[in-house]
This record gives sequence, structure tokens and C-alpha cells, in this order.
Amino acid sequence: MLVEATVSLSVPLLTRDFVDMTGSGTLPTTTITLLLVAMSVEAVAGAVGYFMLGTAGHGIVANMRRGLLGKLVRLPVGYFDKQQSGALASRMVNDTTTLHQIATYHIVSLLVGFLTVIGAVAILWMLDWRMTLLLFSGVLVAGLLLGPVTFVIQKISEKVMNETALFSGRLTNLFHEIRLVKSHGAEEWVDQDGNTSIEKLRRLGVKETAVQAILAPMVSLAMMGALIAILGYGGARVGAGTLEMGTLVAFILYLFHVAIPITQFSVFFSEIQHALGASKHLVAMFEEQEERHSGETQVDAQAQPLAVENLDFAYPAREEGGEPTKVLHDINLTMQPGEVTALVGASGSGKSTLLSLLLGFYETEKGRIRLGSLDLAEAQPAAWRRQTAYVSQDAPMISGSIRDNLLLGCEQPHSDEDLFRALKAAKLDGVVAEMPDGLNSDVGEQGGKLSGGQRQRLAIARAILRDAPVLILDEATSHLDTQTEYEVQSALAELMKTRTTVVVAHRLTTIQDADQIVVFDQGRIVGSGSHEQLNQSNTVYSELVAHQFKTRRQAA
Repeated sequence: MLVEATVSLSVPLLTRDFVDMTGSGTLPTTTITLLLVAMSVEAVAGAVGYFMLGTAGHGIVANMRRGLLGKLVRLPVGYFDKQQSGALASRMVNDTTTLHQIATYHIVSLLVGFLTVIGAVAILWMLDWRMTLLLFSGVLVAGLLLGPVTFVIQKISEKVMNETALFSGRLTNLFHEIRLVKSHGAEEWVDQDGNTSIEKLRRLGVKETAVQAILAPMVSLAMMGALIAILGYGGARVGAGTLEMGTLVAFILYLFHVAIPITQFSVFFSEIQHALGASKHLVAMFEEQEERHSGETQVDAQAQPLAVENLDFAYPAREEGGEPTKVLHDINLTMQPGEVTALVGASGSGKSTLLSLLLGFYETEKGRIRLGSLDLAEAQPAAWRRQTAYVSQDAPMISGSIRDNLLLGCEQPHSDEDLFRALKAAKLDGVVAEMPDGLNSDVGEQGGKLSGGQRQRLAIARAILRDAPVLILDEATSHLDTQTEYEVQSALAELMKTRTTVVVAHRLTTIQDADQIVVFDQGRIVGSGSHEQLNQSNTVYSELVAHQFKTRRQAA
């Protein structure tokens, strides 16, 4: 950059000599040669500087994205409850791309332009201080125009960034739930809702363009006024014999060395407002409190009872100023190794929330969860979760292959035989073996290439492969047909013999043989015992049984 700026500043001086010498009838061979060399060096230096700074800019943005990704995956689940996944993706990609453009392209022009302006002004002052003062009047006017206009652009840019993130969130949700949209004939509604967001973005874009359309001509007009004044004043002095024609030509060339960067500065200031809007959100994400890293890292759940004592829990308010949602009240429960504890109750009674707390997704506000004598609050969350295998009802999948999903989070290497052994236990080995790419077959976005039952069996196989001492199943076989469910339950029964198992099930027939059935009602435990005991003595449980029996009989 320094070489480019220095060489570019020598060109007008060489041009001055060229004009003066040709005016006197001399062919300046040496000056012409120096001009050609200077212009060539300027071009090469500009290309090298652009490449070097561009490469550095790519590195800066890549490091920012690495840091942001590392930050996001370490934030607590509660943070994601308040965010749209598409909006977060937009921050990760679009906002960092805005900063990338600043770092890669505009910074180069800014630095070279700044050095050029400083050098040009110094030489202009030495050439003729009177005309330099005329130039300063134009620069001063341009500077006064930049201040208030860039403030307006920053405010508009923040709104554009926010609306873009929200729109990305809506699109992500729409594409994920396209079957829901089509099954309800909601294409027209979705189209209108999307067009509303698009119209907001269009209007904001028009506002931004209008401000920029005013800014650039005003700056150019100020500089053009200074140029006309200098041409008039300089021409008069050349006519009077007090200024050489070559000096006037050099002065005009230096004027362009000042005017062009200043015009670029107006564009840069407009772009920097975009970057400031993007950086505010990125900084806010970096400032979010991460999940706890401290605590006991040596957690061993083998042959240890899992206990919940005097536990209360409320979900944090989703919006500022909102009220927390109280979900669990005074929960006391002990789950023994080698036994199955089933949690039953109506939807919304707190069963899945308790599973989330057992997995350390949220901090408890009152009471504690302990493994043997170790309190969850004293353990490192990641170390605690390594002792658990979790299968949820919706069986989420990552984009990738069957192999990728099976090995998700595995710390130990596994052979293909290990993977097929787990698939066989989940009754999915035959399906995978028939796929063209076997274990390397793509499951699609959110497992969309698999059926609901296949996704559940793959999730169960993943849990089997994880081989953790605590097994947590949330409606893990709800999408399976009766025969497959029976076979998978048999495989799980073998797995449960040596593990602490917690099961949530709405179909009570699947948990009648559990060692302990715990009944939830409105966030409280209202009974526990065997199926026979509860059916005889617990009203809530007996009503659940009667309701399911009636539903099955009506279906038959």
C-alpha cells in the first residue's frame, strides 16, 4: 500500500516535467521512461497489496466465524428457546459476509486512499498553498455532509439487518415445515406473509438507496466546485505568468488524487454503517453467557442411583419483562441402576421438562439432581451428559450420512461391524444394507429421506452404540408398528438390565412392566408404584388407563 501510494504521487510531478519540457520543444525521453515505470510499479503494487489485504480479510472473517460457531454451540439451550434458527444462521452468514466485504475490499481502498490524500495534500501545499486552500473548502463541505447522512444510513442498516434475519428465520421454518403448509392448503397465506416481509425489506432498501443517492452527488458537487474554482484561478495565474502550465496540470492531477479517495470515503462510510449494524448483533452474541465449563469432569454413573430432590423449575420469560412459566413443583424421585422408571401423565404435566433437567439443559432454581453423591450443579455439563444416552420422540437427525448420525458425539472409534450391530438391535440393519451407499447413505435435511419409524430406529441405534449408563427415552418407539416396536423393545430390555433407565410414554401398555411408574399431574408427582398398585389406588393413573382402553376399543 505504501509503495502504491508513494509511486502514484510521483506521477503528477513527472507529468509536470513532461508538460514543461514538451512546451519548450524538448522530447523528455527519460521522463517518459520514468512515467511508464512508475505506472507499472503502481499497478503491480496495487495488485499485490489488494491480494495481501484481501487474504488477511478472509482470515479475519474465517476466525470470526470459527469463534461465533464455537460460541453458539456452547450457549445454553435456554438461549435457543428465544431465538429463530434461521435468524441465527443469517447472523452467522450474512452479517459476517458484510464484515468480510469491509475487511477485504473497502479497507484496502480506504488505506491506500488515506495515504494518497495525505501525500497529495502535502505536495499540493508545496506547489501552491493558495490553490490548496480552495481545495480545502471543498473537502470541508464534503466532510460536513458526511456526518449526519452516515448516521441516518446506520439506523436504516440496523433495520435492514434485523428484518433480513427475521425473514431468513421465516424462510427456514417454512422450508422445514413445507408438508404442514401444503397439507393445510396454506400456500396463499404463506405467500402473503412472505411478501409482507419482502415489502418491508424493499422499502428499507429504497430508503437506504435514497440517502446514498443524495450523499454521493453532494460530495461530488462539493469537489467539482473546488475543481472549477482551481481551474479558473490557476488559469488566470498561468495567463498572468505567475504559474507554470506544468504546475497547473500537476495540481489538477493531484486534485484527482484527493477527490477520488474522498468520493470513495463516502461509499466506505455508507458500507461501514452496514458493518456497524451487523457487528452490534455479533458482539451481543459473543457477550452471551456460555454454558458452565467448570465443575467435576470425572463423572461415573455406573451403579449409581439418579435422584431428584425438592426440585422446582420455571422456564425463563421469552420476552423482556415477561413472567417465567412455572412447570415443576417439589419433585422428589429416585431412579435405581438396573431398573426402569416410567414417567406418565397428561401432555404438559412436566415429564419432558424433567428429562431436560436430567440432561442439564437448564439450571435448576430450587432443589437438586444428583448422581450418587455428585450434584449436577457441581459437575461439568458435558461430562454429565457423556453418562447419558437420549432418544426423543421426534428423533432429530443431522444433515449427513447414516454413519455420521450413528457416530454423533462418540469419543471412541467404532468399526462398521459395531455400527451394524447397533443397527441390528434397532431392527434397521436390513434397511441400511439395501441402501446403495450403505452406511454412507445420505439421510437428507432433518432425516427427510427416512420414514418416521426409520428415524426413530436410527436414534435408538445411536443410543445403543453410545453405551451410556443412563438411558433416557422420550416416546422413543411411538412411530413404530406393533411388530417392530415389540422387537425393538426386546432389544432395549437387554440394554436396560444394566442401566438406569428413564422412560416417558403415552401408550401405557409399553411401560406396564416398569419397575417404577411415576404419575405427573400439573407439574407435581401425584403417585408412584407398579401398574397394579397405581391402577387400584391412584385416580389420575386409573383415568389414564381407562381413557386409553376406551380409545382403543372405539378404534377397534
